[in-house]
Amino acid sequence: MQTDTRFARRADWIWRARGLSQPGFANTAPPAEGEANRFVYFRRTFDLIEVPASAQVWASADGRYQLIVNGHRVGRGPARSNPAWQCVDPYDIAPYLKPGQNVIAALAHSYGRNTAWYELPQWEAARAFGCGGFFLQGDAGDIRLDTGPVWRHLVSEAWQQNTPSGSLGYVEIYDARRAPTDWADPQFDDSGWQPAEALRAPGRNTNAVITPFSVMVPRAIPALREAIAQPVRIVAIGETLGGRAEPDVAAQLARERLEPLREGQVVGAESLLSEDGAAVFRADAEHALSIVLDFGRIVTGHIHFELDGPAGATADFVCDERLQEDGRVRLGEGIPGFDIRLAHRYTLREGAQTWERFEWSGFRYLQVTFRNLSAPLRARAIAVNTCGYPVEARGAFECSDPLLNRLWQAGADTLRPSMQDAYLDCPSREQRQWVGDGYVETLINYVAFGDARLAAQYLRHTAQSQRQNGLTTAVAPGDFGAWSFFNIPDFCLHWILAIEQYVLYTGRTDILDELFPSVIKALAWFERHLNPEELLTDVPHWVMIDWAELDKAGQVTALNAHFVAALRAAAGMAARVGAPREAARLSRLAERITDAINLLLWDDARGVYADARNGGRLSRRISQQTNAAVFAFGVAPAERRGAALSHVLSEHRLVLTRALDKDRQPEVAFDEEDDVVLAQPFYMHFLHRAMAQAGLHTAILDNLRRRWAPMLAEGGTFWESWALIPITSMCHAFSATPTFDLTTETLGVTPLQPGFARFRVAPQPADLGWARGVVPSPHGDIRVGWVRAGDGLTLTLDIPNGTTAEVLTPAGLRWTDIDGQAVNTRAVSADAGRHQFTAMPETKEHP
Repeated sequence: MQTDTRFARRADWIWRARGLSQPGFANTAPPAEGEANRFVYFRRTFDLIEVPASAQVWASADGRYQLIVNGHRVGRGPARSNPAWQCVDPYDIAPYLKPGQNVIAALAHSYGRNTAWYELPQWEAARAFGCGGFFLQGDAGDIRLDTGPVWRHLVSEAWQQNTPSGSLGYVEIYDARRAPTDWADPQFDDSGWQPAEALRAPGRNTNAVITPFSVMVPRAIPALREAIAQPVRIVAIGETLGGRAEPDVAAQLARERLEPLREGQVVGAESLLSEDGAAVFRADAEHALSIVLDFGRIVTGHIHFELDGPAGATADFVCDERLQEDGRVRLGEGIPGFDIRLAHRYTLREGAQTWERFEWSGFRYLQVTFRNLSAPLRARAIAVNTCGYPVEARGAFECSDPLLNRLWQAGADTLRPSMQDAYLDCPSREQRQWVGDGYVETLINYVAFGDARLAAQYLRHTAQSQRQNGLTTAVAPGDFGAWSFFNIPDFCLHWILAIEQYVLYTGRTDILDELFPSVIKALAWFERHLNPEELLTDVPHWVMIDWAELDKAGQVTALNAHFVAALRAAAGMAARVGAPREAARLSRLAERITDAINLLLWDDARGVYADARNGGRLSRRISQQTNAAVFAFGVAPAERRGAALSHVLSEHRLVLTRALDKDRQPEVAFDEEDDVVLAQPFYMHFLHRAMAQAGLHTAILDNLRRRWAPMLAEGGTFWESWALIPITSMCHAFSATPTFDLTTETLGVTPLQPGFARFRVAPQPADLGWARGVVPSPHGDIRVGWVRAGDGLTLTLDIPNGTTAEVLTPAGLRWTDIDGQAVNTRAVSADAGRHQFTAMPETKEHP
C-alpha cells in the first residue's frame, strides 16, 4: 500500500557498542531478549557562534525515547507504528540552543518484546542487530547533528533490567544513586562514555548493506500535550510494618494493610493538593508510610515526584482506576496470561530530586509507600505529568435534561484519555488500538473534537497490518497483531466502514486512492467464505460482534449484515476512485447477500432475525445485536422493523449474558424460547441507529438514561460493559456512543456529502423541551438550537461558508416560516449564514 510521505534518511541508527557492525549476515543473530528493558543514554555536544532561526531535527527509536536539548526535554516518541513504516518525529530545537557549547541528548529504551503499542523489528535487520536503536537527523546552522559514531553513549544502571513485564511494558525499579547526575547538561563530562555503534552491517548477495528500518515515515499526528496535575483528594494516610524494601514490590504492597499512624508522622499532606509547600514523612526503621491520592477522574500521564530525602529511601507506588475495599489502590492484573501486577519503585539519592516514570499510565488513584526513612523525607509534589492527544472541545451539547448533558460530556471525557498516539480501547488496562473500537471512537471524535489526523493514522495503521490473505489484524500496531495468534474478522469490516465515515466527516477523499486496494483485498478474504447460498459460512477466527454470548455457529446473521454494509461502502469508494465496474460488482454482491439474509436468517414464527443458521437450522438464540445489525446496516426490509425491534426491545426479555471473564461471572440462565441477549455498550451504538431509523427517539433517550447514568457515580467515564467485574475497564471509549447519539439524533446533524459540503439537520425533540449544540466541520462549526413553542418548534441554525444544509422538521410538523418568509414544507435547503425556522403541526389541509 502507499503511505503518507517517505522520509529521506541520511543518518545512521545507533545503539550501545556490541561489535555488530562487522559480522556478516550468516552469523548468529543477537537475540532481542538481550536488549529487553534496556535504557541507554546518548549525547552529542557542539558549539555555535550564533543560534540559527530554525534547527529542524528528526528523531526515532526502536522502542521509545526522550529527546533533551541543553537540559530541556523537548519531546518523547516515536508515535506508535508498524516497524515496516517506522515513525520519525520532527522537532525545531532552535528555541533551546544558545551561543557556545550545546548538547543534544536522548534517553532510549528497548523492549526486547512486543507490547500493546510496539512490535519488534523483522527480517534482515532483526537478524543483524536484534532490537534497540536511536536515530536523529538534522542540522543546527552548518553543523550536522546526525547520529553516528561521533555520538557517545552510556548504558544505564539506574533501571533494574530483569523486572517482570507484560503488555504494558516493564515494572520500573529505578535507583537514582546509580544514575549520572545532570547527564543531559552541556557541561557534563562524558569523556568516560563510549562512542555509539552505528547499526550498519555488510549485506549478502545483492544487498550492499543492512540497516534498520528501510522505510521511515514522518509523524502524521501532533506531539502529545503535557501538563502537571496535582491530586484533588487524600483518600488515606497510614503506616505498615515493612520499613525495609523487599525485591518483589507488588507482593510486598499486596500483603500490607494500612493502619492508623502511631509510630510514623505525616505533616502537611494537604500541600500535595496544590503547588505550594511540602509534605514531610517521618518513620522509624520498622515502619513504612503510605499515602493514597485521588486525582478526581481517570488521568493519563507520567507519575511525577519532587522529593528531598535520604539516600536509599524508596517510594513504592501503584496506580489504578479503582480502590480496594480497605482503601488501598488495587493491584490490577489485567488480562490473564498477558499482563502482570504493575508496581514500581523509586530509590532516592541524597537531597532534592525530580523524577518521572518513563512510561505513562492511565489511572485515577495513586498509592505511594515510603520505606527506609533514615531521615525525614519532604515531598513537594506527588503528581502526574499528564499526556494526551491535543484536541480542543469544539463540539458541544446542552438540552432541557441535565442528565443527558452529563452523559454527552461523560462520553467526550471517556474518549479523550483514549486519544494518545493512537485511538486506544482504554488508557489503563491495555492501551491497544483495537480496530473495531476505532470505528465508534472516530465517530465520537468527529462530533466532540472534529480532529481528522488521528483518524487518518488509525485507518493507515489498519491497512499496514493487512496479511497476505487480505485480512487486517484486530490490533494495529501492537503485540496481538504481531503474534498472529488470533484475529477478529468483523473488526476488518468496521475498518472499511470507518473509511467511509472518515471521508464523510472530514472531506479528505484523497485517502481513498491510498486505501482502496487494501479494501478490495480485505473483501476478497470474506468473499472466499461465501457458500453457494451467498452467505458467509463457518468464518474462522473469533467472530466477536459484541461482548455477549450470541450464537456464532455457521452463518452468523450480524456478520453477514456487516459484510453487506462494507460491500456498499466499498462500492461508493470504487465510484469515487473511478472504478465503476468494481462498484457495480460490489453492489450486486451486496444485494445477493441481502436477499439471502432475508430469506434464510429470518425467523418468521417469532418475527425476528435469528443469531445464526447452522446445518440448515435457525438458531433459537435471539439478540439485540443481530436485529440491530440488519436494520442499522439497511439489510432488512422496513416492514419487518416494527415487530422485530418491539421484540428485542422488550425489557422483560433482556438478559445480560456473560462475556468478558466467564470464570468470574455467575452463570446466567437463558431461555432460548423467550429471552433476548442484551447489547453491551459497544453494540448499543448500532442498536440506536436501528431505533433512530424506526423513529424511536424517545426510546433512545430512555435507554441512555437507564443504562449509562449509573456509571456517572463511579467516576464520570463509561465502562467497557454493564457489569463491573475485576477485568472491566472503567474508561472504555467504544462505550461512549451517547455523545454521538445526542449530537446526531437529538440535534439531528449528519453529513450527506464529504466534509459536510451538504449536511442534514433533522432535530428529534422526543421528550425534551429544548436543545442546542455545536458540531465541528472542516468548514467551521455548525451551531444548532431548537426549542419547543407550544405545539410547534423554533430552530436557529448557523451554516458555515462553503456548505449547504438540508433542514427537516420532526414528524408531524411543517416549516411555516424561514427568516420571516412564509413557507409550507417539511424539508428545505439553506445556504451559508444564520437562519431561523418556525414549524407548526401539520393540518388536514397541509399533511
